[in-house]
Amino acid sequence: MDKKIVVISEYFYPNERTDAFLLTEITKKLSEVNDGNIEVICTSELNSSEELEFLDSKIVRLKKSKLNENNILLRIIKFLILTFKLSLKAFFTIKKNDRVFLTTNPAFLIPVISIFRIFKSFEYTLLVYDVFPENISAAKIISKNSLFYKIIKKIYDWSYSKADRLIVIGRDMQEVILEKTNHTKPTYLIENWCNYESVKPEPKSENSILKKLGIENKKVFLFAGNLGRVQGINTLLEASKLVKDKDFVLLFIGDGAYKNEIVKFISNSENKNVYYAGSFPISQQNEFLNACDVSIISLAKDMYGLGVPSKSYYNMSAQKPLLYIGDKKSEISLVINEHNLGWTIEPDDEKKLALLIDEICKNNDKYLSMGKKSRKIVEQYFSKDVILNKYAQLYKGDK
Repeated sequence: MDKKIVVISEYFYPNERTDAFLLTEITKKLSEVNDGNIEVICTSELNSSEELEFLDSKIVRLKKSKLNENNILLRIIKFLILTFKLSLKAFFTIKKNDRVFLTTNPAFLIPVISIFRIFKSFEYTLLVYDVFPENISAAKIISKNSLFYKIIKKIYDWSYSKADRLIVIGRDMQEVILEKTNHTKPTYLIENWCNYESVKPEPKSENSILKKLGIENKKVFLFAGNLGRVQGINTLLEASKLVKDKDFVLLFIGDGAYKNEIVKFISNSENKNVYYAGSFPISQQNEFLNACDVSIISLAKDMYGLGVPSKSYYNMSAQKPLLYIGDKKSEISLVINEHNLGWTIEPDDEKKLALLIDEICKNNDKYLSMGKKSRKIVEQYFSKDVILNKYAQLYKGDK
């Protein structure tokens, strides 16, 4: 019989987060490859949803803490609680020669699983969505120069290097992880994907969100997704003050720690070219992804190699050109430049960003051509079948 694959993650179906959706589909593919010999441990409860058929009697759903994640202290306490729950269940579930498939959520579980290997013999694959603790330094939660950070980094560098192999979702992340593990472990690049069939391009003139705001005839630049600390949102807001094109509009859709700052900026702005439309469920993604001419992807300066915004592929599916604000050597920037799908610019320079936006606004004809190409690139390189086949090949080689 094939060795059992044990998947452990904080997020899983029916959670609507992108990483939960991706991992659920990855798990289904691994189950097929491994003849159904799989088990899942997660903290995503079913609530009113029905269990997936392939997971019948093969999943343990632990109760999740309801503490507020926007409060840093409560968030740490919450992670400690769920890490304890997942760790306890994992310890008694993992058997000798099992193949553990772990994601980087929650981050606290990574060193725990590495310690378990001292007592148990099992194969260990780590799927890297976030790089810890470098990501919390980039978010300005902790200083890189502090003794505490240096200690934590040593612990996590050791923990990442204890995996038998690591899977990364971007070329920049691969560079960071190879350095983090001192080039001692095989690191495979398997990008995130987009279910492009669930997103269909629609005319902007008919978009209900834009009509409600009265901006369907404007040149709309959309930032949709997590409004967090590492998205470089302040640069976007400051650049909006400097854009000269009278038809330019910066539209935000989503939720996160920076939402209140956006709302406050809008109420105090004299230009009146920034809008916040609220947040929408995943069931309405087709509507909000089509609420623009140009999709914005933005990451703060220190985020190089620490994350790849998978929303980029969904924006591309809606036939939108991308304006990427971030390190020019990062994954999404490379994709844009390799396939001529939009524009890239380094972060933290609102003056240059405003000039670029004005230049884009002058060349409306590029919207359609770049957008159509974006969707074709998703279909060719970042479709569900293409990416999941990479996971299948990786595990077929182990059988």
